[in-house]
Amino acid sequence: MATGNQISYLKLNRESINEPVLIIGSKQYDFDKENIRTRLNEWGIKNITGIDLFEGEGVDYAVDITDSESEFIIGKKNYFSTVICMEVLTHVKNPFRAAENISSLLKTGGSAILSECYVRKISKMPADLWRFTYDGTKELFSELKFNDKLTMISLTREKNENLIPLKYPLPQLLQQKHEDESNTGFLLRRIHRKFFSDGVFRISRLLPETTIYSIAKK
Repeated sequence: MATGNQISYLKLNRESINEPVLIIGSKQYDFDKENIRTRLNEWGIKNITGIDLFEGEGVDYAVDITDSESEFIIGKKNYFSTVICMEVLTHVKNPFRAAENISSLLKTGGSAILSECYVRKISKMPADLWRFTYDGTKELFSELKFNDKLTMISLTREKNENLIPLKYPLPQLLQQKHEDESNTGFLLRRIHRKFFSDGVFRISRLLPETTIYSIAKK
C-alpha cells in the first residue's frame, strides 16, 4: 500500500534508494492509489523484494517482521541496500523487535526509508497499536544514524498532498474544516485562532493528520 506523499518522498530521495530493495508491507489493496514497486520500476529500480504479513498482490514472501526466527529474516541478514518501511510499525505488536529485524536486514552503508503516522484516526490493518514521533522512531532504530535534514512531514494522507520540512512545534490547529467538525465549531476555531491565540477556549486545538518521513543509514 502507498500514498501520494510516500511516493513523493521516495522520489525526492531517489539517490538514497539502491538495489537490492526490500519493501515491508508490500501487499497491494484495491483502495491503494499508489504502488511503490511500480514507481521504483519506472525509476529504473528492478531488484525488489516485497514482504507482508499476508499473501497477495505485490507480496513475494509472507513474513512476520517481528519474528526473529523467520527463515527469511535469518537468511537475508545484511543483504539489502535499501529497506522501505512506510506506516507499518503502527500495526505490529512489537515495534522494537520489528525495528531490530529491519536493521539486521540492512547491509553496512544501507538505508532505511521510513514513514510513521504521528496523528491519525484508528485504522484496522489488521490492528492499530502505536503512534511514533520522530524522536520515538530514532529510539526504535537506535542502531541506525538518521539524517535530520532529510526528515519531512505531511499534514494529510489524501487531500492536498504535500511534504514540508520537519520543524517544531508541529502544527496543532487544522487550517481547514475537518470532516467531523460542525460549521459552527469551525467558525469558532477560526475566530479563536485570529483573535485569541493565547487560548481563551483552552480546548480548541485540533491536531491535523500528520505523518513523519525519515531516512537512516546503517
